Amino acid sequence: MISVRDTNIIIRIDRYCDQIFEAMSWYENSIDVLKTNHLYKDGIAMKFQQISELSQHLTNEFTREHGSLPWQSIKGLRVVFAHRYETLNYDTMWETMTVKIPELKLFCTDILALAKKQTLNLSDNGPGHGGPRMG
Repeated sequence: MISVRDTNIIIRIDRYCDQIFEAMSWYENSIDVLKTNHLYKDGIAMKFQQISELSQHLTNEFTREHGSLPWQSIKGLRVVFAHRYETLNYDTMWETMTVKIPELKLFCTDILALAKKQTLNLSDNGPGHGGPRMG
């Protein structure tokens, strides 16, 4: 069972993934633009930092049950962006944008679908919905 807290965090992470994709589209999906446009770099870096910060608030049960993602690495991104921002490697940043974020987005999509299914199952099987109607 996915908690409401974890679901809400995943919703927010999912939105940041979408915003990264939107920025990439806006800047023509170009690593060259990333390397030369500080607004692009700063915007993407802030989204990475927000994802990292949010991931720290997921419950231990959630990260244990959904260990397919490297949660410790995701959580650790905050330190990089908060304290070592000037030393960011563009190729690593680009790989994160083009490989890791799509993987995270797919994970979020799957988790949100599962959470929705669980919610629907609860409402279908809740009190007063468990058996045939008498009468």
